[in-house]
Amino acid sequence: MSGIVTLALATGYSAYEGRKARIDAEKAQKRALQQQTIDAEAMRTEVAKQTAEYAKQSTSLQQQSDIARQQFDAAQLQYKENKLAMEQKSKEVQALADEERRKAASSEASALKARTRGGRRSLLSQERMTPELGVESVALSPGMRLQ
Repeated sequence: MSGIVTLALATGYSAYEGRKARIDAEKAQKRALQQQTIDAEAMRTEVAKQTAEYAKQSTSLQQQSDIARQQFDAAQLQYKENKLAMEQKSKEVQALADEERRKAASSEASALKARTRGGRRSLLSQERMTPELGVESVALSPGMRLQ
């Protein structure tokens, strides 16, 4: 009988140790699950903080990009305005130069015509200002008549 009792005691002790080990394992597993939950929540909190920081940086970069685009657009507009003004000024200067050349050519042609026909015309005198008007009556010396 003592073998049975010993066996019963050993079996009871094994069962007790098994149950104790199972309970300890359950407690350890619960602690591990709680720690995982705490770690996951901390990670979510950290990710949320990083996401918020990235959102701030993104907003800041977007604002900088918008400002740079506005400045670029303003510079482009100013460039176009300056270009148009310079083209208009160039056209005006070119028109004035053309007018001056035309006047110079006309004057030279008139002078050449007057030199080549100077002996045949009596109206070519120093008092005459323009070939179209001729000599004014006041400019005539005594004894000369207009014919």
